[in-house]
Amino acid sequence: MKRIVAVGASVVALAVWAGCSSDDDDGDSAASSTGTGAGGSSAGGQGAGGDPTPAESCVRPGDHGNSKGIGEYCTPGGGECEPFPEAALCLADVGQTQWFCAQIGCDVTTDCGEDAGCELNPGGSACIPCSCDDQTAQCQAGAGGSGSGGTGGTATGGMGGAGGAG
Repeated sequence: MKRIVAVGASVVALAVWAGCSSDDDDGDSAASSTGTGAGGSSAGGQGAGGDPTPAESCVRPGDHGNSKGIGEYCTPGGGECEPFPEAALCLADVGQTQWFCAQIGCDVTTDCGEDAGCELNPGGSACIPCSCDDQTAQCQAGAGGSGSGGTGGTATGGMGGAGGAG
């Protein structure tokens, strides 16, 4: 059982805030893209020439999302989610430690695409990759499975279907 990501009210609130505000007074947000001001600095790598992705992120550089872009690796201000209208929010742009494209606002009937599901929390919801949280209803529905038997005419029957991603 994998449960890495919890997307909730803070992501939804940050998404709304990011859409309404361009000021960053505390200087420590990964969403800041100006990097200007006395003593200010922009987010940097974790070590000399290292990967800047937070250790907590379940998506790493080079990882790709599904056909809707959910789970596509992204960086603060990098624009990697722009080609995906259904997953246009890069969580890194709103100060989250998960650096991937997500669709904000979903429910159990939302089609998040292959290998993704809707993380539901009291304060909000988002489509996220099953590789980050396989406990969503859609990821649970796609897990496992017995497949179907073969057609008649053979002595051995058919093979079972492939299990779900885990």
